[in-house]
Amino acid sequence: MDHKNAVVADGHGISLGVNGSPVGFPRYAVAAVTHSETGRGYGLTVAVLLTDGVTHTCRVTTRSEAELDDWIDQLTLVVELFVPPRP
Repeated sequence: MDHKNAVVADGHGISLGVNGSPVGFPRYAVAAVTHSETGRGYGLTVAVLLTDGVTHTCRVTTRSEAELDDWIDQLTLVVELFVPPRP
């Protein structure tokens, strides 16, 4: 998380907090999660595609390249373990 946004992913699902307003999505409702490095500095944009076709995004930033890499590694691991590919 950064000073205003957050991404939390675990075995139960994923939550995106944008400007202090969190929204959670249970694992069964998530069709896919993608991410990309974005913007100035070290930014990470996470997109959550739900099974109903709606996509939600959140961007978090850090001043540390190592922290950004850690966020990406952790998100990738959770997505691989708990959001199985759908046909």
